[in-house]
Parts: sequence; C-alpha cells; structure tokens
Amino acid sequence: MGLARRRVAARLGLPGPFAAWEALARLPDGTHVRALPGQPVTPGALDALLVAASVATAPEPSLAGLFAWTPPGPAVRAVPVDDARHAWLRWECDADGDSRVDGCAHWDAADLGQDPTATFRCVHPLPGGGVALGSDHGLVLCRDGRFESFPWPAGARREARRVEALAVHDSVLHVATAQGRWTSDLRTGRVAGQRHPPDDEGGQDELCALLSVGGRLLEAWRTRLVGGRGPADTLAMAADPHGVVYAGTRQGALHVVDGDSARPVRTFGDSRPRPIRHLAWARGALWVAAAGALHRFDGCAWHAIPGEPTGLAVDRRGTLWALHEGGLAQVAGAPGAEVLVPVDLALERPWALAVSGDVLWIGGLARVWRVALAAR
Repeated sequence: MGLARRRVAARLGLPGPFAAWEALARLPDGTHVRALPGQPVTPGALDALLVAASVATAPEPSLAGLFAWTPPGPAVRAVPVDDARHAWLRWECDADGDSRVDGCAHWDAADLGQDPTATFRCVHPLPGGGVALGSDHGLVLCRDGRFESFPWPAGARREARRVEALAVHDSVLHVATAQGRWTSDLRTGRVAGQRHPPDDEGGQDELCALLSVGGRLLEAWRTRLVGGRGPADTLAMAADPHGVVYAGTRQGALHVVDGDSARPVRTFGDSRPRPIRHLAWARGALWVAAAGALHRFDGCAWHAIPGEPTGLAVDRRGTLWALHEGGLAQVAGAPGAEVLVPVDLALERPWALAVSGDVLWIGGLARVWRVALAAR
C-alpha cells in the first residue's frame, strides 16, 4: 500500500487496503468502472482499486476522490476533493452500449391543437413514458400515446400561456409561464394557479427554471433561488448521481447549490457575460452549454467542443444528446476528447430536447419530433 493510501486509511479508520466492491454494488449491472489511469475495474479483475470516500461519510471532505494503483508497481494516484463543488466520485461509467436512433415520427403544431406558428420551447418527461410539450402558445400533454391540451382553468388568458419551464415533483406537474405558475396533480387532474409575485423594481418576478431532485423542488426565480441556497437569475440546473446540483446563471456563472455562493466554479464570458442555458450530467462529468461551446468538467479539468448546443438530454444508457447547428448530435469519444457526432435527421429549427423512456422528444418551430432509441 502506498503512503497516500495508508495516510487516508488511517484518517478514515480503515486499516486495510480499500476495495471497490461497495462502489461497484451501487452501479447498474454490466457497468465498468475506470480508474483514472484507464484500467478497467470489474468484480472479477480488480487490477485497480477504487476509494469511494464520499463527502457524506468521510470525516474530511478533502478525502473524497479516486485513489488507484497505476500498474505496474504500487504507485498511488490521488485526486483530492476539498470543497462541495467537487463532491462527485471520480469514475467513468460505461454502460453496456451507446444508444442509436431507431426511427422518427413528427407532428405539426396544428395537429396538436396549437397555433400553426407555435414554437415548442420546453419539453419534459411525464411518469409512465409520457411527455409535456410547452410552446409559446400553450401546453400539450402526451400520455398513453394520446395528445391532449393542458386543462387551463378559467382566467388563464391566452397571452399568458407562454411556457417557460416544466418539472414533475411528487406526481404534480409544475408549469411556469410568462406571467404565472400552474400545478396539475397527475393523479387527480386538479389544476391550480397563481400569478408571479412582484419584484423589487415595481415589476413582476420570473420563474426561469425548475428541477425536482432529492425529494425537493428547486425553483429558479430571476430574483432568488427557492428550495436551496444558490444564485439568483439561474437559467439551467442539473444534478449529478449523488444529488449535487449545479446552477448556471444569466451572467455566465456556474455555481453549486448549497455550496459557496460567493465562489462560482467558473464564469463564462470576457467583456460581456455569456449565459449558461443548458446543463447536463453524463459520462462521469458535468456538461455546460455556454460561450459558443459545449464544455466538459470532470472536477479536475475542462474540455471544450466547438459549437454551443441549444439543448441537452441524457438517455437511460448514459448517452448524451445535443441539439447542435440546427440538428441532432450524439456525444462520443474517449473521456476528455469527446466530439459531437451528427445524426442524419432533418429538423426544422429545433429548440427543446428531452428523454422519456427510450424516446427522444424534440420541440421546434411549428413541429414536434418523436425519435425512438435502441441499444447500439
């Protein structure tokens, strides 16, 4: 055992070598864990050892990270983690295989009962494999293969139905529009709503993003963040597998919710702010769409892919999909050297992207696409 591992073992009260069994048991069947040197770790061949000293259990958060043998020899490579924004455990998870496109269907806005010129700007999965399709003219729900308009109650004026954000929390669909907040209990069908509260400047506040994670609903208002400690004017949020939530602001600052609010992980922009509009967690890293590129951050280093996506989504196999240059692309390649691989699919000004089951839903100008996925 190397000196670094002995030192960590003593601090954690673990006198013997660390094993990867507990960490592997928490991962899906068939998943391979790669130590930083790139040596695969499986239950049958522990050529490297993984230390999963999570912030929640370690006496010192700085001990969370990856410690692995570097064959040949007993050299130890350690990645210290000394604050909450680097709280994820550093391993790359490769599922059984990437996804591929396996068919596509589409509907015009008029087919869905929307204004023929509507742009579908928000797409969000519903329990049971359905999807909510929000446009600048209203909201359509697809459940059990049937499309139906959202049951706006009396008093919901047409001009106030521009959908800005969607989330499902405790079987309740939350709908943020340009002027109000609506909820629909997916079990009972009961719908309720209220207007946005005033801001401090004599105007009306705006609800820009919603995220249901870890038993709480995070509400990103223009003036504040509700449900956690974080920045105001957040436009995008994403959570890692351990529940650490990242927030990207209109001013281009990337923060950790409930972390050090005064110290962003990174700020995008030079002479002017570059908004962070899309975040995703996939392939063992955080992905940030901002400043003209798709940025990958694994807690240690940044890698940028040219071209800023207008949508990000992760399917159940861990494949990261992006709306890029007016089309659909898949993120592929070795960690730290990924590229965007275009999919041969004709789209008309795609705007929003989400995964529901084994289906990619894409919202765009006057049209919605349903893209079936299958294992490669």
